[in-house]
Amino acid sequence: MRNHDVLFHLSPFLTFLLLLAPIPAHAFRWVNNANFTACYNDIIQPIAQNCSDTANQVCLYDPNGVLLNPNRIFITYSACERLCGDGYGIWDTKDILLRISLWVIPAIVLIAHYHFPPLGAWNMICVIAHILADPIDTLWCLLTRITVRRHLLRRAEDQRLLRGGSIATIWAAYDELNFHDPSAHFLQSLRELSPHKGYPVGFLRVKGETSRSLESAKLHSDLDRRCSNRRDSDFESWDRAIQDLSPDERRILYHIEKAAQRLVFNRDESSLTTWMSIFGLGSALMGAFVRTWSNRLDNQTAHTIATVTLLLVVVPIVKLSGNIGAFTSSTAALHIIHDLRDDLTTEFGFDANLFPPLAVPVVVSPSPSHTAAAAARYHRVPGDEILPLTSFPAHHRPSTSTAWTSEDCQLLTWPSVACYSGMNSSYRPAKSSSSPDLVSPIWSLSLLLVSVIWVLGFCYTPALLISYYTPLKGFACRSMAWTVIAVCWLLALLLDRVWVFLHRQLQGRWIEKAENLWRATCIRDVLFTGFIALIVTAQQLGLYNSCFCRAGEVTHSKPSYVNLTPFTDAEFIEGWEMWVPTPGAAFLLSLACIFVLESRVFARHGYLLLGRGNKEREAMLLRLRRLKLASY
Repeated sequence: MRNHDVLFHLSPFLTFLLLLAPIPAHAFRWVNNANFTACYNDIIQPIAQNCSDTANQVCLYDPNGVLLNPNRIFITYSACERLCGDGYGIWDTKDILLRISLWVIPAIVLIAHYHFPPLGAWNMICVIAHILADPIDTLWCLLTRITVRRHLLRRAEDQRLLRGGSIATIWAAYDELNFHDPSAHFLQSLRELSPHKGYPVGFLRVKGETSRSLESAKLHSDLDRRCSNRRDSDFESWDRAIQDLSPDERRILYHIEKAAQRLVFNRDESSLTTWMSIFGLGSALMGAFVRTWSNRLDNQTAHTIATVTLLLVVVPIVKLSGNIGAFTSSTAALHIIHDLRDDLTTEFGFDANLFPPLAVPVVVSPSPSHTAAAAARYHRVPGDEILPLTSFPAHHRPSTSTAWTSEDCQLLTWPSVACYSGMNSSYRPAKSSSSPDLVSPIWSLSLLLVSVIWVLGFCYTPALLISYYTPLKGFACRSMAWTVIAVCWLLALLLDRVWVFLHRQLQGRWIEKAENLWRATCIRDVLFTGFIALIVTAQQLGLYNSCFCRAGEVTHSKPSYVNLTPFTDAEFIEGWEMWVPTPGAAFLLSLACIFVLESRVFARHGYLLLGRGNKEREAMLLRLRRLKLASY
């Protein structure tokens, strides 16, 4: 990427920083010279209340003229800077360590349970940065992938395909290999296959009651549960259904079942540990409640609750990634699908290959200079492209001089392009698909709306409300900090859409554009994540512990005063009415939305196509064994 391209990508971010910089810069001196606990105990508390001393004290009255703060001294903003210090006050080391152990460690543990694809450390850094810098787009991408799987499963069910769940599982793997939808090719090939091979019209489709055990709509069917108990008597219905199929149907289904089983067994699955890490962050929220209760004398402690509430943004992302899962090897899916296509071609001929070639980019240049011997050895599927050895990078070059097919090239080059070509479930530039019944633009916008409400409604809004009403009602530093983070999230989402539009207009090879878009996104996410981390770290260290931030109004549009007194009983009770229900409701609503997404009504268990539990994996093995015995 050229230098002026980098500057173009960074210019909105730099402009945003320049607009925000004057707000804190003019407020106070950037020196650590404030100690509000000592200032209150040694200077302010001994002073007698004098409402006529308007230069130093502030008295509040109700409409009837009754004093609202008797025997409680509220000092003016100027008096606070003069008496307590015009800079900030860093928290005690013990307090800082407590804050880190309270919410940083649970958040790190939760993010660590995100299902990262095996693409190296740099890809993991980019994914984490994307989660923190652009959670709306991350959630949007995850919801889109779940929707794609749901619609693929529904398409297989609507077509009444034999073992449609296994067929949809293979289709779902294609989606992680350059966002390819093979379902139309499969159905078209199936229609053309029947008259060409002399097969009946209902070939590979559910036929009557005897084949219901092969129907895919019930991923959690009674047969699956009985198979997991390993009792041979429970396989009678399965065996009867197999015997009713033609020999070719049994053999084709065997290859499909074997490929689906291999895909599932090469998939990561850890739903229980993901839930444990989520409840670990929930325990951090409980810890923030306990800390606020025990530190009643410090009226700033409740802001810790707001910080933990903001971190709830990673809960749906990590849980949905656990549902989607990730392959344990970067090239496992390519190997399996290549083997499936080879098996079908070898046994039934090229015309019977129901699955299309993988549309995976090959970053090597073709050449006709290959020998007949090499073609005979490697040209297994008609239409494969033979590439010379010199087309490969030197570090990938084998020691022999044989030519390789395009499938071999895909296996070599896929790990270098997989990060932006489908393996990262959190990165999907095109949210809608060319097939309107898969992910239509309207449905994609609906998923975007859900993502925005989830992130801003369940994470940002509760944090803003807590900081806005604690301890003084007003838009102060912490409220501004959470708002700046929310603006960063929205700005990142906007930049995503603008960059996708611009890259679609560029000329050149698509792979170069996709790589440039990925790199620009990573650079932006790392910068935004660093900026957000700086904002939160400043709050946790005590840079917001100043007269300016304690005054309650960033713009000082009202007469500013600083309240250093502890909470009264009434204020403490009123505060808990805000501190507990607001983040608690946000956390419970987030969990409720997760349960809805996992329900059969919404997902139709489409997210389970690749990520299946141990019992279902055992059932797949047993079914595959019975099918092999009946087929060969």
